[in-house]
This record gives sequence, C-alpha cells and structure tokens, in this order.
Amino acid sequence: MKKNIRSTALLLSVLLTAGTVTGCRGDRSGKDIPGIDTDGTVTGGQADTQVSPIVDPEGDPGQTASPDTRPEPETVYEPTAGVWDGQDVTASVTLTGSDASVEGSGVKIDGSTVTFTAAGTYLVTGKLNGQLVVDTQDTEKVKLILNGVSIANADGPAVYAVSAPKKVILYTAKDSVNLLSDGTDYVVPDDQQVEGQTYPNACVYACADLKLDGEGALQINGRADKGVNTKDDLEITGGTLTVTSKGAGIRGNDSVTVSGGTVTVTSGGDGIKTAQTEKDGKGVLTVNGGALYITAAGDGLNAATDLSVADGTVVITTTDADGSTVKDTNQTSGGQSWGGRGGFPGGPGGEGNSSKSSISAKGLKAAGTITVSGGHLTLTTADDGIHSNDTVLIQDGSVWIKAGDDGIHADKVLTVSGGVTEIAQSYEGLEADKINILGGTNRVTASDDGMNASNGESGGGMPGGPGGPGGFRPGGRGGQTGGTQSADAPLLTIAGGYTVVNANGDGIDSNGSIVMTGGTMIVYGPTDNGNGPIDFGDGNYSMTVSGGTLLAVGSSGMAEAPVNNGQAAWAARTGNIKADTFVGLADADGNPVCGFRVPKLIASMVYSSPALAAGQPYTLITGGTAEADADGVIDLTTWTGYAAKGSVDAY
Repeated sequence: MKKNIRSTALLLSVLLTAGTVTGCRGDRSGKDIPGIDTDGTVTGGQADTQVSPIVDPEGDPGQTASPDTRPEPETVYEPTAGVWDGQDVTASVTLTGSDASVEGSGVKIDGSTVTFTAAGTYLVTGKLNGQLVVDTQDTEKVKLILNGVSIANADGPAVYAVSAPKKVILYTAKDSVNLLSDGTDYVVPDDQQVEGQTYPNACVYACADLKLDGEGALQINGRADKGVNTKDDLEITGGTLTVTSKGAGIRGNDSVTVSGGTVTVTSGGDGIKTAQTEKDGKGVLTVNGGALYITAAGDGLNAATDLSVADGTVVITTTDADGSTVKDTNQTSGGQSWGGRGGFPGGPGGEGNSSKSSISAKGLKAAGTITVSGGHLTLTTADDGIHSNDTVLIQDGSVWIKAGDDGIHADKVLTVSGGVTEIAQSYEGLEADKINILGGTNRVTASDDGMNASNGESGGGMPGGPGGPGGFRPGGRGGQTGGTQSADAPLLTIAGGYTVVNANGDGIDSNGSIVMTGGTMIVYGPTDNGNGPIDFGDGNYSMTVSGGTLLAVGSSGMAEAPVNNGQAAWAARTGNIKADTFVGLADADGNPVCGFRVPKLIASMVYSSPALAAGQPYTLITGGTAEADADGVIDLTTWTGYAAKGSVDAY
C-alpha cells in the first residue's frame, strides 16, 4: 500500500542555517526560497515504486579512477652485456677504460674520446672514462647499439651528438644494462655564455634529433644539470630508461614524443619538458604509449606549446622546493578564509591557497592546449594537477589527481567530454574561464570551490554585505533569467556525464552564469554560510536548468537555486540535517522520487530532474534505512522508515 505523507506549512521567511556565518558576498536580495517546518508530523514510509534519481545515459556511476604507483627503480653499478642478433654493423667498438679499439670504419679514436664520423650502425661494448661523440655531415642516421656499456666523463657529457643531419639513435641491446654519467662542474653559467656557441649541459647532449630505443636498460645520471637534452626533436620508443638529474630530467627543445618503453625520472627540476615557442608545430610534448614514472622538484610534464596524452601509463609526483610533497589542502576552507574569494584585499585572481607550493610543481603543464584522450594518469602534485595557460580537453582515459592547488586549471577553456576523472584532493577542483562538462564520469573533492568558472577579473576584494532574508537567490522563477550575460563572462556549462562534487567552498561556482542542459550533477557543498552549494555571478547572471539531474545540498546562508528553463526544480532550506542521513523527496502519493545519503551537515537542498512537475508538491523525507552506492545515491526500492519533514512545490 502506498503511504500518504502529511505536508506541513511553508515558512517563507524562516532562515535555518548550519554553522556560523563567516562572510557574505554582495546583494543576494532575489526572491526568497521557502524553509521547511521541521516540527511537522512524522510518518513512517516504505518505498513501493522504483524511480531512479539518476537520469544519465552518458556517464557510468560504476566507473572509478584509481592511482597507480611508481615501481622502485633498480640502481646498478656495473654494466651487463645482453644479446645482439648479429645484424650487420658498420663497426664494432670495444671500450677499454681510457682507450678503445674498433673493427670497421666510420670511427675515430683519440685517447678516451670515441667519435663516430659517418652514418651507420655501430655496436659498442665495455667501459670508458671518456666520451662518445657523434659528428657527421651524412644525411643518414647514426645508430649506436649499447651492449653492456659504462661511460663516465668527468669533463662533460657521456654522449655528445655534435652533428647528425638525419638522427642519432641510442639503442640498448636485449637484456643489456648500460650506464652513463657526466661530470659535475663543466656547465657554463648562462651569464658567461656567448650567443651562437654551443654549451652542453646534460649527460646525453645532442645538437640533432635524438631517439632512445631498445630492448635493454639505460641508466643516465645527470650530475651537472640535465639527464638528456637535445636542441631538436626527441623520441623515446622502447627500452627501460632510468634518469636521475640535478636539473630537468629529459628535455627536447623542439619536441618530445614518448610512444614506448619504461621511463623513470627523478629530477631536481622539471621531469620532461620542451622549450621551442618560435617555430610552428614545435614545442609539443606527446605521450602515445609506454610507461612514465616521474618524481620532479618542478613540473612533471612541461610543454612550451601543446601537450597530449593518448595512451600509456603516466605516474607523476611533484615536490616543492624543500622536497615536500602535496600538503593536505583539506585544512583550508574557502568559507573560512577571505582568500578563498579571490584575495584580500581585492585584486584580480588573488590566491587564497596558503598551502600551495612555492615553485611551479604541476603534474601536466602547457602554454597551449592539453589534451588527454587516453591512457592512465596518476598525478600527485604540490601544485596544480593539470594546468594550461590556454585550454584543457579531457576526452577519454583515466585521470586520478591529488593536488596541492587546483585539480585541473585552464586560463581559458576546460572541457570534460569523456573518460573517468577522479580529483581525490585539491584546493579548487576545476577552474577556468569557461568550464564545459559534456560527458565522462567525474568526481571532485575540493577544500575550496569544486568548480570555479572565473576569468580572474572578478571575485577580488572583501566580500560585500549580507544578502536578503533566506539567502537563496533563484534569479527569478518560471524562466526568468534576470538578463543576458556578456559573451566574455565566465560560464559553467553542464550538458552530459555523471559528476559528483564534494567541496568545502562553493560546490559549483561561476562568476557569470551556469547552464545545465543534461547529465547528472551531484553537489555536496559547504557547511559554512560564507559559501553555497551553487553560486553564480551578481547582477544579470543565473543558473538555468533545461535537462539532466541536479542535486545540490549544503549550507543555507549563501544558497542559490536554478531557474526553470524547461525543467522543473525544487529548492528549500531544510534546517540542519546531520551527516550520513538519508535525504530525498516524495511525490504527493508518497513515492520517493530521489534519495541520497549526505556525507556532511546540510541545511539546504536543490533538486531538478525530469521526474519533477512544476506546480506539484514534493515532500522532504529523511532518515530510515536504505542501500546507497559510494556516491550516496540510494536504491529507492530499499529505502524504508523515512520521515516526512514538510512539503514545497516544484517550480
């Protein structure tokens, strides 16, 4: 039998809050949202229908992103010869300590310096206290097969490609272990360099295109500065590469492409980087496969222009200058700090995160577009997890982030259209001028705003005076939007996917408007009244809903509600409801239409879905027992013993 739930009177002017008001923003005098009388008669309930609270054909709530761990690299001190298949070689070079011998042509030996003067394939074995040099004008490639090689050069790079118009390939023979190390004090300081001259600064240094490949292991120790550096393009296609460096681990001036192999980098600067910005199509950093394990006192992957990850495993840990890893940003709440609102006193883009790193220590960083279209990324960063000075596109793959500052930041546009993204810790979860949530399965945890559409030109300064009674500002009912925003204004668009936000600051925030046309957005917002589950800009801005499923719960002091732009919504100040309580809505016949287990204290609730009808009453129901998934979504067929708290009409 269906259970009738008694409705209670609406208290339109009651302000029920959770926590202490720590700050108020500007005018919030829009139309008030009703409060619910929590002294109403309680009636036990039991669900006898199944109406899913989630309407989402695009996202998959069951998908999760989990972190990978970096395997501990094995450090070896003696080379090991492996297997070479006997392919014809131009010459065989045997290193003998301070000298070398050669069988074949194309090699010049001058004491402890071995120079390859012609294109060809060369097999190299043995130990050398000296240097391998490639210096040829031939237009074919130079390939060095390293098979149990140990080279230590106290006076410069272990391998130095002076000239090779085609390409230099370092190839490790199958099952071989090869060791390279340079000196400590040969690098010429920048202020002493002469323009037009070449100044090596890496254990493997190339003035030409360089490719690292093979079936064995290559261990590079950059004791002066960088581990690997080329002035042109760099490819990594195979083998097991371990780089330890005082400065940047691996640098390709024009580009870096990783498509295979296992690369482990421990660096005192950026892990892998590019630098070229003056030539079209250059400065790009591409990961198409392989496995990257990077620990960097700087940025993990740093592209001068565009950066893309299409496949492979990428595990990055970045540290601050003092060597510390990501700090616990959960100790910082935007609602407890003026800084969380853009700085104190006012200034565009002020930084409120006192826990962020003192240096740039981002996971993925680019001046241009960052595209993630595949692969498995694990980013544990003292700074932003992913940061672009332009655009970030998350299209597919798996991304797990624990960040000391923003989870994902783009100065201009941030679009999530697919894949699985888990931001396990951040100061602000997603931040950009324009944020587009079009697909994917996304979970965001933030100590300040979960999502913040901001161009850095607003939000600075001390918050304004108190708003109107009730704190909710829907911006008008029945399709009123309060005006048209500028095309240049920040904008948060939700059109697809399945997204869960858990934020201590504003749940979803735009300094302009918020537009929701589809997908699922679950927001577990703040407990303090200086922030709200939903926050849009002052003046002619609003949040409109025309499709999808929206739940936004949290404090009530600064709470705002969306405009019905084609789909009904329900909003109320609920009074204090403690954490781990089951909360939902029932229709006039007593059937639950949605249900959630809230993870924290709440005092307001907004809900919109195709299940609601404007003008019809829906009753807040709480308590009882039920089965809920990891995101708090209740299986309505299991919910029993809930109680009615009062009724409010959807609008």
